Amino acid sequence: MTDSHLALAAHLSRTWLGGEAELETLAESAKGDQARLEGALSRWVGTHAVDIAGREVRALVTTGADNPWETVLRSAEGGGLSWLEDYGLPVREEERELAAFLYEYPAARRREIGVHIVEAFLHGFLSQSRTRRSRRRVRLNYWVGQEALAREVLLALEERGLQAVVQQPQCLAWSGAYAMAHGADRAACLSDAALEALLRAYDLAYRRNSPELLDTCGMIGIGQFGEAAGVPGVLEGAYVPGGQRRRRLLELENAKREMEARYLAPSDLSFCKVAFPNLLVGENFPAVFDAFCALNTMESEKYELIQQTLIDALDTCERVELEGAAGNDTRLTVMLRPLGDGSKETNFLNCGGDLNIPHGELFTTPVLAGTTGTLHVKEIYLKGVYFRDLKLEFRDGMIASYGCGGCADEPGGRAYVKEHLLQGHDTLPMGEFAIGSNTLAYAIARDMDLLPRMPILLAEKMGPHVAVGDPCFARGEDAPVYNLYDKKEMTARENERTGRRGTGEEVYTNVHTDITLAFDELARLDGVRPDGERVPILRDGRFVLPGTECLNEPLERGVQR
Repeated sequence: MTDSHLALAAHLSRTWLGGEAELETLAESAKGDQARLEGALSRWVGTHAVDIAGREVRALVTTGADNPWETVLRSAEGGGLSWLEDYGLPVREEERELAAFLYEYPAARRREIGVHIVEAFLHGFLSQSRTRRSRRRVRLNYWVGQEALAREVLLALEERGLQAVVQQPQCLAWSGAYAMAHGADRAACLSDAALEALLRAYDLAYRRNSPELLDTCGMIGIGQFGEAAGVPGVLEGAYVPGGQRRRRLLELENAKREMEARYLAPSDLSFCKVAFPNLLVGENFPAVFDAFCALNTMESEKYELIQQTLIDALDTCERVELEGAAGNDTRLTVMLRPLGDGSKETNFLNCGGDLNIPHGELFTTPVLAGTTGTLHVKEIYLKGVYFRDLKLEFRDGMIASYGCGGCADEPGGRAYVKEHLLQGHDTLPMGEFAIGSNTLAYAIARDMDLLPRMPILLAEKMGPHVAVGDPCFARGEDAPVYNLYDKKEMTARENERTGRRGTGEEVYTNVHTDITLAFDELARLDGVRPDGERVPILRDGRFVLPGTECLNEPLERGVQR
């Protein structure tokens, strides 16, 4: 037996399979042979598929005393923090310090944060033209150490007649490099027979839990950031699946999403995502926390009205053109959907501070045909992975070539980009084009030296960006959505690829990764009308469209550190 095989078995037992003692025995019996271990794990999964799927799906709907994570959260308080041990998770000192800090934070401010998050979640039904009906369950995700905030959210939900379904909290020990090393471990369990057994078991589990699933109205996620950017190394002994097993893993994840969507249609749900700093930001943590606490609880109506000005201008255009500055090689054309009736239709959704806190984004689904050119980002941190000189070449909306510099020993970094950005796919479509307008968020991150540490949730608000992968409305394209301020229907919900859904063709990638072009790397962003007339939106990283100039104030004055 090798240490890597034992680590593989231990990870699978903790995160998916259960049966820790049995899996350790399987790892020992494989005697260091990966093929033998894959075979043993696949047979075990085939035998226990109903238990595996049932446990996973029940965790998505279980509330009250039967939910162990809710039990810990309700017992959480300041003081000795002994309740952290009740998770049964590895708890790092930074998480203990964060928990202590948050319980010492003013109680009124904590409550304000919790109430704001729940109000934002509920506002999402309005902004997305959706109805909650009588559904009560809301999935609640958070990180170890954030209990003081998560508990306020739980209580605020209950005050509004809703019920939190507390999920297993994430922890630092199992994130970052650890998560990357074990990201494909489930593939080790997936022979053809095991996959078929799991597909039947998940279908059964979803059907058995359908009343509770149909009572679910959305999700709230409290994220965190702070870890310094870095290039993930290849951990010695990390499991690397073959092509067939990787394909089966993608098939399993896609099938599970399709099954869940039968009961939780994306077009029926609201959600709210928000992120706060952790102790890994360094000695300036209290000031950083205060800054992002204020940012995350700002009212957004003023900025939504400014974004409406941007949308009104862009709705007169057939395409958008971007050009980089200061050594940035971006030259990109993004095609927009032709509008049928401009008095009733719009291409862009106006996003305030509800689904994705903080406020500051307008987005569309590009037309793939004609969307062509280079997207270049000098430095960016995507889902915990650092990229330097990332370049993506688009041809008719699909990534035609890619690479990065300084990311790996391999010349051009192609394997690095394929693994960590394309997530194993040979290509991905451009699923979204957006303009992030939260210049205050950018100024805070810039002036506090935090830009490389920003999660996507924040980075997407800090400049124009594209997302590679599925459109924002994936699996919910058919439900109409209307902007709050002009009451127009946002009709750009699908592209040529997702427009073929229902034909038997696989149109979804289960990937959606935003890539932001920072304001300081942008020479121009123009809308271009059908007759060729340009509508300047940004010049040299500053908004120039009349009515949007006040967005430049944080960029000019900076932020008090």
